[in-house]
Amino acid sequence: MDWLKKNYDIALLALGTLVILTSSVFLFFKLQSGTAFQNTPANHFSSSTKTNEPNFAAITSAETILANPTTWGDKSPNGGERGSLFVSRPYLVKDDKLIDPIEGNEQLHPPITNAWLIKYGLNYADSTIKDQDSDGDGFTNLEEFNADPQTDPRDKGSAPSPISKLKLVKFEAKPFRIEFKGDPSGEGVEFQINAKELKGSAKSQYKKIGEIIDGAPYKIIKYEKKDGVNDKGLAIDASELTIQNTDTDVKIVLIKNKESNDPTSFGEFINLLTNEKVRLKEGDSFVMQPGSKNLKLIKISQHEAQLQDMASGKITTIGKWEY
Repeated sequence: MDWLKKNYDIALLALGTLVILTSSVFLFFKLQSGTAFQNTPANHFSSSTKTNEPNFAAITSAETILANPTTWGDKSPNGGERGSLFVSRPYLVKDDKLIDPIEGNEQLHPPITNAWLIKYGLNYADSTIKDQDSDGDGFTNLEEFNADPQTDPRDKGSAPSPISKLKLVKFEAKPFRIEFKGDPSGEGVEFQINAKELKGSAKSQYKKIGEIIDGAPYKIIKYEKKDGVNDKGLAIDASELTIQNTDTDVKIVLIKNKESNDPTSFGEFINLLTNEKVRLKEGDSFVMQPGSKNLKLIKISQHEAQLQDMASGKITTIGKWEY
C-alpha cells in the first residue's frame, strides 16, 4: 500500500494501458465475427454499384458559357457594357495616366465618343481610328459618327448621304449689270431694259410683265409708279420695276435710270467618292453619283454653298474645302 501511495501516477498509467489493451482485443474479435457491421445496408459497399454516365449536354453548355462570358446587365454611364464577369475590362495609359475608356470622362478621339467606338467594336487604342474606313464604303469612321443620323461603321450598306462627299473648291462671281430705263408708253405696260453684259441688240429690250429678258435669267414680275427727288431736291421719276432671277428666285428691285448689279455666281465642286468635278451656276441642277441624287445649287458665296435635294427638299450646307 505504501508503494501505491508513492507511485500513484505510475499505477494510473498502468491501469489506463490495461483498459486500452482490453478494448482493442474485444474489437478485434468483434471484427472477426462480422457483427460490427450487421446493421449496415447490404449494397453500401457493393462492388456492383453502377457509375452514372457523364451529362454531355451540361458539359457542352458549360463550354458555351466559357466561350461567351456573361456581361454585367447594367450599362456604364457612357453607354457601354461594364465588361465580362470573369475578365477585367481593358484600361489605357495616356500621358502617364491610367484611363478607363468605359466609365472615364476623357474622350480618346474627340469628337467621337468612347461609347460609340465601344458600341461598334472599334479599336479605340488605335490613334488613327478616326480616319479609318472600317467597312470600306468610302466614309471614314469620323464621317459616320458625324452623319445625321449616325451610321454603322461596320456595315457597308449603312453610310452617310453622298452629299457630304461633295466639296466646294472654287467660287466665282460674274457681275450682271442691268438698268430700268423707263416706261415709254407711260401706261405701265411695256418697259425698256438695258442689259449691259449682253452684246448687240440684246443690250436694249422692251418687255412686259411676265416676260423673260432675252439672254438673261430674269422675269419681270411687278411695276410700281413712284415720284421722288434727287440729291439736288428736284422732282424725278423714281418708279420701280421688280425682276426675279429664275435660277435663284432672288428678286431685284430696279429703280428708273439707276444701274443695278446681280452677280452671277459659279461654284466648282468635287465629288470625293468618284473624283468627278462639276461647275455649277447658282440655280443649276445636276445628278450626283452614286445614288443618282438630283441636287440644285440654290445659293453660293465665297465660303459656302447650299444644295437642295430635289426629292426630299432637304437643304445641305457645304463649306469651302481647304485642301
